[in-house]
Amino acid sequence: MNRSLGWGIAAALVFTVLVILAVPAMLRAVNEDSPEPGTHPVPVESAVDRTSVLPDSAEGRPDCPGPAVAGVELDCLGHTAEAPAARPTIAVVWAWWCAPCREEMPLFDSFAEQHPEYTVVAVHADATTEAGLDKLNDWGIGLPSYADPHGIFAGTLGLPGVVPVTVVTDADGAVRGTFPRTFTSVEEIRAAVDGALS
Repeated sequence: MNRSLGWGIAAALVFTVLVILAVPAMLRAVNEDSPEPGTHPVPVESAVDRTSVLPDSAEGRPDCPGPAVAGVELDCLGHTAEAPAARPTIAVVWAWWCAPCREEMPLFDSFAEQHPEYTVVAVHADATTEAGLDKLNDWGIGLPSYADPHGIFAGTLGLPGVVPVTVVTDADGAVRGTFPRTFTSVEEIRAAVDGALS
């Protein structure tokens, strides 16, 4: 009786010590991976390319202003035009499944119309390119758009693994600002761009 009680107490102590050691490590891991409020993590499956040919829904999409954004070469969801004169670029990184992106994308469309002095593009950060094209067409978004099924853009620039993220570059293509947040007005976008380029 005393012997089994002793083993039970020893087992309980070992279990308690393991819990005390494991819980803080698990909490650190969860907190380190948590996105900022208003952002949505990009799923790991996005790194797997499930598309090989540009879908028919890419027909009629705006031409992309060159093969690269911030020095990162990406495939255009449309055709690639001659690169325009050097000017600052605003790139919004989004995904078709991101609910805040649905609210934000029309704001970038409006910002682009109001500010022709900037090149404004979208970068679809998901492997399901056709789903991204369908959303752009359904939402009536006229931004030139790139596909990033492997996360090359975010990986090269060291962006957080969440969407939406906005990247502002100067006329030379150097990154001047990164905003992992959801914008709620054209004025907020303008203020962020002005602040990044000032």
